[in-house]
Amino acid sequence: MKFIFHVLLLLALSALAGAAWVAHRPVAVAPLEAPKPGPRVREFVDDLKQAAIKRSAIFEISEGELNRHLAKVLTAKMTPPADRWVKFERLAFELEPDLAHATLVWDVQGHTSTATVDFRIRRLEDVFRVEVVGGSYGHLVVPRGMLRPLSPALEKLADVLKEEIQALFQMNQIQLAQDKLVIDPRFP
Repeated sequence: MKFIFHVLLLLALSALAGAAWVAHRPVAVAPLEAPKPGPRVREFVDDLKQAAIKRSAIFEISEGELNRHLAKVLTAKMTPPADRWVKFERLAFELEPDLAHATLVWDVQGHTSTATVDFRIRRLEDVFRVEVVGGSYGHLVVPRGMLRPLSPALEKLADVLKEEIQALFQMNQIQLAQDKLVIDPRFP
């Protein structure tokens, strides 16, 4: 009986060590794309506000434009003493049909660490609902309940991006498509 207990304990410790190794490996995050040459650089918030006022046409925001805007807007400082060894690098979005992957990237003493939150945006009558459907720590895929430790970081991001979120949710329809966000401000 003692032998079986030791074998089960060894298997459990091996599984935990394997999960820690998989979670420690960061996911690959695409580098920021350079803006396309054109007459002007698109201002994300201004375009959303103008669309909410005019309500005239569907427009798209590419994944690259979204990630460039987030890189420009988000600058984070960690509180002491964590600021000595941890630095927030960026938030990167990857958009797929009906699903968005938001990857938070940190530099922990020279090692890149990532956490990804997968979510959907649905409209229920007059209210948009953001539903977390899962995510991962590094390459370790976890159910949405295990993403609870990311709540403080996500709440801080929502506070910083409050103006963008409010402007986005004034639209009539928001659709997640492959590598772009399709926004329809027109009245139904």
